[in-house]
Amino acid sequence: MRRVLLHIVLFLAMAASAVTTHASTSTQDTVYFYDTWEQMLNFTPVAVIIDPIIETISPYELYVDACNDNVNEKINNKHIALSLGDSIWLVNSYYLKRDFKGDTKMLNGYVPVFFNDKVAYVTYVRYDEWSVSLNDYLFGEVSYDGAIKKVVNYCYIDFMRHKVLKVDHSVLSNLLDGYNDLLMRYEGMKDYKSPEIIEEYFLKYVDRATEDIMRPNIVDLTE
Repeated sequence: MRRVLLHIVLFLAMAASAVTTHASTSTQDTVYFYDTWEQMLNFTPVAVIIDPIIETISPYELYVDACNDNVNEKINNKHIALSLGDSIWLVNSYYLKRDFKGDTKMLNGYVPVFFNDKVAYVTYVRYDEWSVSLNDYLFGEVSYDGAIKKVVNYCYIDFMRHKVLKVDHSVLSNLLDGYNDLLMRYEGMKDYKSPEIIEEYFLKYVDRATEDIMRPNIVDLTE
């Protein structure tokens, strides 16, 4: 959980600073691009662009403009992921829509991705969840300092079935089916359909699946 929160905080910081990056001549962004999951896992990019135009529609939708049509074609339609340094990773939503079925329509541009050798998932927040209504204040969705406390949605990348699945209570129960102790604990929760409980047990699933020696590696399912 701490690992996920740290990644989100770093991405939010990057998103907030990207709009001012090109106003400073002393700051340069280096963006690394990847064409395979093996390259991502080994941090061996196939292309590097220094100081491109980075447009962040939100912390969950990012675009890169290299000011070159041929390069932009690769960014938009060939490269499957990018990283800024070794801590901020995003996957190309076009790649997900092209190679996977399921819940991909809400994903646009490059979206935050979290992964290791065995598990990968993306996060997003719907556009309408960025606006602040009176109900948000009345029901505690916005703190007194104006910070929006919106629920982050998780989408699990199922490499075996080539699907992207938004993690709701039904999807989570199916994922936990192979780990009976977690499944029983999850379904025994009174509020097991709440976003907070779904998030808690999905991250427990990620940890358990990561440690599962019988689970195939992502590279084995994508080569």
